[in-house]
Amino acid sequence: MTLNIRNEEADLLARELARIDGISITDAVISALKETIGKRIEQETPRDTAKRILARRGLAFNQDREAVDGEAYHDLDHDLSGKP
Repeated sequence: MTLNIRNEEADLLARELARIDGISITDAVISALKETIGKRIEQETPRDTAKRILARRGLAFNQDREAVDGEAYHDLDHDLSGKP
């Protein structure tokens, strides 16, 4: 199967990665795609980040907690004086 990308920036980046790693352009593209896919799959969700930070401090989410009212987010966008 053939991958044909006609983009000057993509070509320059692939050639630069190939030069840095001392590999072929094809191997550079494969390597970059595998690395990017791996990072996306392993990417931490905001909830996981919050859990990790809480755990580091010996805390955890309350299992019976309710969702935050949407109005609370609105309040975060305004200062205490009530001005938008």
